[in-house]
Amino acid sequence: MIRINFNDIYEPDFISNNLQNFTFRSELKNNIKIELKVIISEHPDKYLPNVFNLAFGPLNEKGDINDDVKLKHKNVNKVFSTVLLFAITFLAENTTKSYSIGIDGSNEIRAYLYHRMFRFNSQQLSDSIIIVGVDWYVKLLRNQSDIERDDKGFPLFKPRPEPFDLDRKANDLYRYYLFALNT
Repeated sequence: MIRINFNDIYEPDFISNNLQNFTFRSELKNNIKIELKVIISEHPDKYLPNVFNLAFGPLNEKGDINDDVKLKHKNVNKVFSTVLLFAITFLAENTTKSYSIGIDGSNEIRAYLYHRMFRFNSQQLSDSIIIVGVDWYVKLLRNQSDIERDDKGFPLFKPRPEPFDLDRKANDLYRYYLFALNT
């Protein structure tokens, strides 16, 4: 279980001026220190305005974040506390718009991890952030025989944000988790 503690975080090695890039080192169980990069970038979905996507992990050979790698951190609580505090700091420094930050459960294991992290820490985090779960849906048209499609004829998937359901079952996880400052 991940326990968020903003008083126990890793010191940053680098923070960009706009707070959208950040690096720190985490120690693995085998005592190797690994650099992790955090990137906050605008979410490309036009149906999620003012949403920034949060990605983090070690860099691959191309210099991109490798979020598929399985790492065994010595202190996973400290890793997630560091990443979350950085994201909250970004939101606090950018209050001119009502921004949210999203984190993608790119596979079932990660979605379950993020869901449990937010659920387990929801009471503690409620003072600083509001957590929202997002599912995607395709709209069934009124004629009940077709679905809404994009300009290329493909099904048009739209996000459906809803208040985070603490009791949502593991076989029905959100595809995306959003959080915003609790103002």
